[in-house]
Amino acid sequence: MSAPPDHSTERQPLHDDPDPQDPDLSLIQSGRAPGESGRNGYYTDPIISSSLENPYCDTTESDTGLRHVTMSEVIPRPWLTYRQIEIAAYISVVFFIITGIFAVKFVRRARLHQSKGLMGMAQRDLRLTVRLIYASAVLGIILYFIIIPVAAS
Repeated sequence: MSAPPDHSTERQPLHDDPDPQDPDLSLIQSGRAPGESGRNGYYTDPIISSSLENPYCDTTESDTGLRHVTMSEVIPRPWLTYRQIEIAAYISVVFFIITGIFAVKFVRRARLHQSKGLMGMAQRDLRLTVRLIYASAVLGIILYFIIIPVAAS
């Protein structure tokens, strides 16, 4: 009869102790790219980091000849501040809920575009918001003062 097989090798770890000079492990531990000398602790690719943060970065930050447009220049004429439009959008929900919700949606989107520096898109969204506020007021007046009293009588 032969001797039983030695099963002690099955209990040993499948990997050897890592060599501290292993390039892959040393890069992971240091957080540096292969060609980086050690200026900062973590490597980030500048193309990837700027495109994830702001996809319009090339159009908003590359031309130094562009003048800075303030939010007050973007707001439609009869309105004075962004805050007025925002409050009116929330009030428009009370008059007519469908157009009011869309007004709130577009006023929030305008604030987002303004924070990214996309003033043309912010201006477009604010114009649409103001139109939805007006439509909500008109539809609310028609609903509350004409349709509901006629239906109730």
